[in-house]
Amino acid sequence: MRAFAVPLFCLVSVVMGTEKPSATGAAARTTSSPQVQRSGISPAPLLTEDQVSGWIVKWQKRLGLQDWQIDAKIVRMPELPQNAVANIHWSLPNKKATVRVMNSVDSTLPKSEIVRDTELSVVHELVHLNMAKLPLDPTHTELEEEAVRKLSTALLALEEKK
Repeated sequence: MRAFAVPLFCLVSVVMGTEKPSATGAAARTTSSPQVQRSGISPAPLLTEDQVSGWIVKWQKRLGLQDWQIDAKIVRMPELPQNAVANIHWSLPNKKATVRVMNSVDSTLPKSEIVRDTELSVVHELVHLNMAKLPLDPTHTELEEEAVRKLSTALLALEEKK
């Protein structure tokens, strides 16, 4: 896996530009605007912070991020950037990050897809963190986002084939 990851990250760094990375950063996995149904009854959430933390630990190891302290938070939709289902904030000097994922009660996905999609969001945000040291161009984040989306989707697909 490392033999695959190193050349891939080198390729992505060449494609992504040559701007200096900042010491702190943020990224978000986005989607189209959800249409949340509001009712008097709150459905039980399908996710727990322990579950999200478990995914972080698993993918942190696989992505070589064990030296990072990464916290998990499940948040309501208004606490995320517009159209985002998850995001990550990090500090390179402190090697600390927080992954925030959308509460399942705000999701418009079928219940059967929410757990898998949230794990994909965790992987996606951790790939952003893995790329945080690369010299990326902040004026062209769509290139980074495309690379991260493809990598995280491929990694999760490999996991599901086991």
